[in-house]
Amino acid sequence: MNPCLFPFFSLLLLLIVTTTASQLVATGKGGGDANANGVVNKCLNKERLALLLFKAPLQDPDGSLSTWTADERDCCEWSGVTCNNQTGRVTELDLQYYNLGGEISNSLLNLSYLNHLDLSQYVNSFHGNLPTIIGSMTRLSYLNLEFNNLYGTIPPEFGNLTNLQYLHLDSVGRCSVDNSEWLSHLQSLRMDGNGISLAKQNHWVDVIRSLRKLSFLSLDGYGIPKYLGNLCSLKTLYFDENSAVVKFPDFLDNLSGCTSLALKELDASNSQFTGSLSDDI
Repeated sequence: MNPCLFPFFSLLLLLIVTTTASQLVATGKGGGDANANGVVNKCLNKERLALLLFKAPLQDPDGSLSTWTADERDCCEWSGVTCNNQTGRVTELDLQYYNLGGEISNSLLNLSYLNHLDLSQYVNSFHGNLPTIIGSMTRLSYLNLEFNNLYGTIPPEFGNLTNLQYLHLDSVGRCSVDNSEWLSHLQSLRMDGNGISLAKQNHWVDVIRSLRKLSFLSLDGYGIPKYLGNLCSLKTLYFDENSAVVKFPDFLDNLSGCTSLALKELDASNSQFTGSLSDDI
């Protein structure tokens, strides 16, 4: 080949590569969707519509979701929404303290890469049965529904959440747990007794003792288990608001085994302990 043609073919190859890359971006292949003007938004249109459907039936007196509009195309810029920077997929929905009310929409199922869902705290008032659809959101690693007016039996579908590491359900309302064995992979569990009834779970202490990965446990208002010695990863333990009178030395004996070695923080405020602290504490 004539050496003089090398610069020409190099320029032609560069033009082809540049054109192909531009076409991929314009069609959303690199993450996100392009609008009518060819401008690429990070957010996928399917997930933007899912969020709008989630918002539609909600009461929002403070306008906390005012950025969630059909005119604002990039849902990754909406309040409380976090997306993967490369794929444009919605990965986190954090709406705690947003003063929202209403039912949790099935449209959340279209957020198929969601791994963090937080609808918690006092000013939120989601109501209705605990939604079984959450059991289909199998990428969830963090779920916080505490302090809402949800009720009913925690659905067995929650057992599908094999990636779940953090579960906070305290004070969600009139809820019960028929089977809690699916909790075995959790690292953080908050199920304070204000709302959840474990009356049907005579073996619940045995279940909790099987949570070998658990590093945080809050069971305020439940009463103090006789023995928690097998929780070798447990670093933080909350037992607030327990009315039963317990001798503190006996309680420490019940934390024998690897639990007593791993534990770094114990909160038993507003509980009725008697006895003195050991010099070793």
